[in-house]
Amino acid sequence: MVRRQRVWWVAAAAAAVVAVSTALLAGPGNDRASAGAAPTMLVIGDSISASYVDEPGSPKQAWWSFVARELGYETTVLAEAGSGYQRPGSQCRGTTFPQRPGVFEQPPPSLILVEGGRNDWARCDGTDLVPVPSEEVLAAADAFLERLTTTYPDARVVVLAPPWGPLQQQYVDDVTAAIETAADRNGCEFLPMDGVLPEDRTPDGVHPDLDGSRAIAEVVLTALNREPDAV
Repeated sequence: MVRRQRVWWVAAAAAAVVAVSTALLAGPGNDRASAGAAPTMLVIGDSISASYVDEPGSPKQAWWSFVARELGYETTVLAEAGSGYQRPGSQCRGTTFPQRPGVFEQPPPSLILVEGGRNDWARCDGTDLVPVPSEEVLAAADAFLERLTTTYPDARVVVLAPPWGPLQQQYVDDVTAAIETAADRNGCEFLPMDGVLPEDRTPDGVHPDLDGSRAIAEVVLTALNREPDAV
């Protein structure tokens, strides 16, 4: 049985999912859930995580839902549309990753997946967006991942490259390189997402459709099924 609790925060007339706490048990044929307590997974992200659901068969099934159901994780999702390592979500009135309530107050998870950076090409100037140099993205990601790995020293921390659709491609290389450098500095595994969201998997150029979410999940699952040192 799947048990779900969702908390929705509303800012500037836009609803953004800030916290989703979901007990995800393994599907049929997976013995992990019945063998004992399920391992725990913390997901931190933006709208690519926040705007989707844990409902198999739904066109909005989340990438993290595919991962958790395949591997039998009990999952907490702390995600907010529009956010990033240094950019607050909810039309610049929400939280950044390090500001997100609960990020550093979880029972120690077995696995942490950080999905984001797509929004970090810009910072908020009031409600306006101003492009930022990659050095600012690196500094923000580095500080966040250092605190995350210090807070949860025994967790496997996997950092996804921003799953980037066809829009705003001029920022993808610099932002992705900054996040990869921060991940390497802090001993996190980094997962490239090159080509995961082509035009036919993202109806708006940014957010994945079901095939896009499944493609992200497949990259993550491939990495998680390897030994950490092999990634």
